[in-house]
Amino acid sequence: MKLITSLDIGTSKVVALVGELDSYGDLHVIGIGESPSKGIDRGYVTRLDLAVNAVLNAIKEAQEMSGVKLTNVILGISGPAIKSQNERDTVSISSQPMEINPSHIERLIERAITRSREEGYEVVSAIPRKYVLDDQEGIIDPIGLIGSKLMADVHVIKVSSSLLKNTERVALNAGIGIADKFLSSLASAEAVLTPEEKEEGVLMIDMGAGLTDFVVFHEGSVFLTGTLPVGGLSITRDITHFIKINLEQAERIKIENGYALADMVNEAERIKVKPRGEEKEVGVSRKQLAEVIQIRLEEVMEKIADAISTRDINLDALHAGIVITGGCAKLAGMKEFLERYFDLPARIGYPMGVIGLKEKVQDPSYATAVGLIKLAQKSSALNKPFAPLKAQEKEGSNTSGFSNLMAKLKAFFRDII
Repeated sequence: MKLITSLDIGTSKVVALVGELDSYGDLHVIGIGESPSKGIDRGYVTRLDLAVNAVLNAIKEAQEMSGVKLTNVILGISGPAIKSQNERDTVSISSQPMEINPSHIERLIERAITRSREEGYEVVSAIPRKYVLDDQEGIIDPIGLIGSKLMADVHVIKVSSSLLKNTERVALNAGIGIADKFLSSLASAEAVLTPEEKEEGVLMIDMGAGLTDFVVFHEGSVFLTGTLPVGGLSITRDITHFIKINLEQAERIKIENGYALADMVNEAERIKVKPRGEEKEVGVSRKQLAEVIQIRLEEVMEKIADAISTRDINLDALHAGIVITGGCAKLAGMKEFLERYFDLPARIGYPMGVIGLKEKVQDPSYATAVGLIKLAQKSSALNKPFAPLKAQEKEGSNTSGFSNLMAKLKAFFRDII
């Protein structure tokens, strides 16, 4: 049995999830810890001590439920300071056709990473999308095939160095080692998307409290990743201004009475609230509440649609439509709103592929935590030692990060041979 623990540090909550991998390769969730998030705002650490305490509380709860001592975690990374780009490059294999091996792909990935380097950012993922071997297109996996020239499209994701290191520092200051780290949006996609959806083309949206992550899969691979600094908390704040109530009341009203499409709400429906400074409750139109919610959702989706259009991909090419996950996916009417806005099929994304505590983890708000464990399972991160804080802070840590990235990629290619 092998243990994997994920740590998802969000704007509203911190989640620690303990998974146990059995001899058959099945993943059993044996512990969950959850704590209100403090000292974190939309991916940024705003107060280290509060963030560390939130992590400690989540880890403690997960340990008590699982009955095991947790020493390291798979860390989720998210925030507005994340960029992605697609790089295309070609390497000559030999004048005479020869067998393609992992080292040829490594060369392509190294060149893509080098070309995408940017001061103040660190590359956290470099994912080969598709290959052309000599003149043959549509190559999914070139290893073992014969050819003279190999071309690849590589999706490169980079994160602000300060955002990355400060997120890592939260875990490390809590006494927890970092076995590996992954982009939160890719983790959520791993948890909620099917292989068929990725192949057909799909837009996955993870809308949490402070951030909205999105990933576009096209022809079976990642084409675009992005993050917006807006989420469910923005909707809650809009409600506070509209009704003139406090944040706690607004969140409760959003959950209990909110709807994502205003024209699906009866004009006559009203909600009893007690605005600030008022002694008596007053009635507020539920339809108007839905209008406030819909306006903010339309703003978010417009930005996502704009980001997709700038990458020269047509939404109509995403035949599997939209999958939304994260806490905001549970907002009533969300599926219908997305179908109408994008004119595509939509569904709510629930974490899949795990055993145990199903009633708890099969919830959109746990998509990232579940996905981190699944990505770690695939990447062979289980056996990789973590570096203590002092070692990670030494000069040349960028080179170390690059080495770790290439080590993961090598492990991946060993697995698929």
